[in-house]
Amino acid sequence: MQKSASAGTQASEQLKKTELEEEIEAAAAAEAAGKIARSPTVLKASHEVAKQAVDALQAELAAASSEHAIAKVLASKGATGAVSKLARALRKPKGTIALIGAGSLMDSATLGGFDLNDPGYISEQFRLAGASAVCVALSGDDMLTADALATTAAEQATAAGEFPGPLPIIARDCFVDEVQLAAAKAGGATAVLLTMVYNGEEKTRSLLKEATQLGLEPIVRVATETELSWALEIGSKIICIGDTSLPCAQHLLAKIPSDVVSLCDIQVKDVRGVWKVRDLGFDALIIGKSLMEICIRDRIPPESVMKAMLSKGSVQFGLGMQKGRLEGSKETLGSQQCDIPMMLVGAVLGSSITPTLYLAAADLGMQN
Repeated sequence: MQKSASAGTQASEQLKKTELEEEIEAAAAAEAAGKIARSPTVLKASHEVAKQAVDALQAELAAASSEHAIAKVLASKGATGAVSKLARALRKPKGTIALIGAGSLMDSATLGGFDLNDPGYISEQFRLAGASAVCVALSGDDMLTADALATTAAEQATAAGEFPGPLPIIARDCFVDEVQLAAAKAGGATAVLLTMVYNGEEKTRSLLKEATQLGLEPIVRVATETELSWALEIGSKIICIGDTSLPCAQHLLAKIPSDVVSLCDIQVKDVRGVWKVRDLGFDALIIGKSLMEICIRDRIPPESVMKAMLSKGSVQFGLGMQKGRLEGSKETLGSQQCDIPMMLVGAVLGSSITPTLYLAAADLGMQN
């Protein structure tokens, strides 16, 4: 019996060590990806694309009449009060999480005759799965089609008067000008994602005000404590954390007031990853590329995967998608504190571990 118990303990410790190694590696990869996304080269390229979009929209408006859809939106600026449809949709009971489905352009996206790169198909899948909103990329590598926003809005409109009804739609882009916001509104967006690093505090403040006046819900996306402080200073009611690691995101989450909706925009690899984000206390998670990768890998539709993600599974006792299965322990047990010594963190990454990751890992409960 003693040998059996000892073997069981060793197996449990090895499993914890393996899971910790995966988490540390994922955190390092997320920080590296965030640095690239926020690099001067990438930001300059994003601004150039945004400027071209602004110039094209302004030229289109100059040649059109006052009946143009964007012109109508701009003319109605300030006519409606602040809206909170998205914020209400993302507020869930403690121990649960709202999912925001996002498309992600995949090289191999055929699933039993269905196309995961079809914005209309995934829009319906997200709604049927119980997602709280849809996020649509208007440019960049994750843009599915040039008319993805209009297609998504039209598909969601088909559910009017039904249950579940139409979901709020978040437009994601490098927004730098009011005309882009008006175009998103005209295309069917409910909300817009404003990334702080693109514009800085004052410009983001201006865009936030303009979005609100156009009847859009602004979400401010941040990656650092400084950006978070700016987002709170300008009155953001929905704050998204991205371009960083999950441990660092947890550190920032602790500084977000309870009356502000918190979104996580960090890639998770499976169902258990979603449960971890839930247990950290985030109100919502944007799930895109990893969701599509699971669908392709296991040949199951987005609806099934998202329902598993929304189940009351346990990070400790549920296998979730990690083993290719959708089940998990049907209890919401909350966060589980990791008792792996911090010395293992250094053993995993050696000199590559940053002080930020070390401190964030300590915040997660890893004991010395």
